[in-house]
Amino acid sequence: MELNISHLQNKIDTVVRAFIDNVDDIKFSIIESGHINATYKVVIEKCGRTNSYLLQQLNTGVFTQPNQVMDNIYRCARFLKSGNLQYPYQIMMPINTLSQSGFLYKVEDEHWRMFNFIENTTALDRITTSQQAYVIGKAFGSFLYYINQDDVSQYHTTIPDFHNFTKRYMSFRQKIESQWKNSLTLEEQSMVDYIASIADDFIALERKQFPIRLVHHDTKANNVLLEKVSQQPACIIDLDTLMPGLIFSDFGDLMRTVLNPYEEDAFLDPETTIDKEIFSMLLKGFMESVNEMITDDEKTYLIFGSKKIILLQVVRFLEDHLNNDTYYQVEYRGHNLIRAKSQLNLYKSLENSDLSIAN
Repeated sequence: MELNISHLQNKIDTVVRAFIDNVDDIKFSIIESGHINATYKVVIEKCGRTNSYLLQQLNTGVFTQPNQVMDNIYRCARFLKSGNLQYPYQIMMPINTLSQSGFLYKVEDEHWRMFNFIENTTALDRITTSQQAYVIGKAFGSFLYYINQDDVSQYHTTIPDFHNFTKRYMSFRQKIESQWKNSLTLEEQSMVDYIASIADDFIALERKQFPIRLVHHDTKANNVLLEKVSQQPACIIDLDTLMPGLIFSDFGDLMRTVLNPYEEDAFLDPETTIDKEIFSMLLKGFMESVNEMITDDEKTYLIFGSKKIILLQVVRFLEDHLNNDTYYQVEYRGHNLIRAKSQLNLYKSLENSDLSIAN
């Protein structure tokens, strides 16, 4: 372990000095949250002063176009920083390398990047009150309102078909027929049959034309940093999946993560209903900023389109389970099946709750 830490310290020293010159001392700590990138807080002493930064090794197995990812992040940060917008939150600005070759430093086939560190903040992994739901909904709604004043056509689609339910589901069905049809357990078959019974409605939804927006695509509650004292939004983070898409992607992920009072792999009783006070405050916060921006069609299909994102996650977890857990990190065999069942139970609870944009 000591050897590994020593190796990591040496690597971080090398990477940091690619971004900042004349550094006297570098200390780092590992940030455990997040499952995609390796993330560190680095405290740098230079000329008698200390400053903190966020350092990340970008997972290029997931983000196969790292330069395009950074192009999107930088364009967004630069746009929000422009003085005439009056964007209300702090901005994580990527730092250029000393060689001015871009925002990524490559070493040993690894891609590293650095941002300013947002101090005195915290994040919520679970939402337990309607006020928390309102704050998170408003934070993401405000973010979408401001970034969509930029030209969406200037942003890269870094992960094509990221939330394309039709493509994902048709691929899933083909694998069922060609690989897994004769080996499914009764529980797995039951889930496959349920998904099949409702999939056509979401495929039909994707044939409709909706405005292309610039969306976050990963609107988990803990991607909003809150000021420690006031618990008000301080910064929207984790913009790796920022790219053109549909408004349903962001409200769908909000519903998926905010309305489930449990962990992603805990069971929500499908016969229960969603806490309507939490839902209504989430919706209120979100719509306060985007109401004038989005179309009547987007409002009409906001709840239904958002449910698509939850069902899509059911498919992704179940497919990974049947494929022997090759994508998501698991703690035991069957972990992805439990995740899929949890998400499906959440979907059924939403169906039982009779939610609408008028709630």
